[in-house]
Amino acid sequence: MIALRAEGLWVEQNVPGGARAVLRDVDLDVPSGRVTVLLGETGVGKTLLARALSGLLPDGFRVTRGRILYRGRRLDGPGAWQGVRGRELFYAPQNAAACLNPVMTIGRQVRECSDLGAGEITAMLARLRFADPERVLRSYPCSLSGGENQRCLLALALASRARLLILDEPTSEIDATAQEEFIQVLQEYRRRRSLTILLISHHLGFVGQLADSLCVLHRGEVVASGEPGTVLGSPRHPYVRDLASYLASS
Repeated sequence: MIALRAEGLWVEQNVPGGARAVLRDVDLDVPSGRVTVLLGETGVGKTLLARALSGLLPDGFRVTRGRILYRGRRLDGPGAWQGVRGRELFYAPQNAAACLNPVMTIGRQVRECSDLGAGEITAMLARLRFADPERVLRSYPCSLSGGENQRCLLALALASRARLLILDEPTSEIDATAQEEFIQVLQEYRRRRSLTILLISHHLGFVGQLADSLCVLHRGEVVASGEPGTVLGSPRHPYVRDLASYLASS
């Protein structure tokens, strides 16, 4: 079953004198219970696609053609995501400060969106390389570093009741050790709770470690999609060939 689908999706940005297409004719399937990695260089439109799929496009951007389907139901218009986003779909942006509530402790934010017990939440934070999870749970976002807030946002996503997670560059501000631990925790929770995950990154390591499906975005267009072995085993687009060569040599 396809949990989330984009069909022929166009996103345009308002510019002086008209509009500029930033995503063009994007087709994307996110199968249920699997990890789909959306791969591409910085600036190709990955975050805009994630925000379009979450109903959170910034001012000045709009979907002009195509459609978005969540479990077969069309999401169309500002109110379409009500009851879906935050409950069934959790979007974790690159900037954790944009998602965490500045006037609530981390512990309260996690508890309000989760069915996990206190011990499970503490254990998760420890797995995400927090030396003192109890201190973090008592803390407000402003008292934590950028990397700590990002790990808190990852914990919030994994602890949430949502079954579909859209994670935008989830490890961009955390060190290599915490990245490896996050990958292990993500796999564990995915299996335990049958999570569906769309992971957006330019980090090629995620392809081999996590991806069940791969979609490559280049200059606002999908240039390849499918199982990683198929996409990278016989690449047709020059950008995908470069990716395949880099992975083969690394």
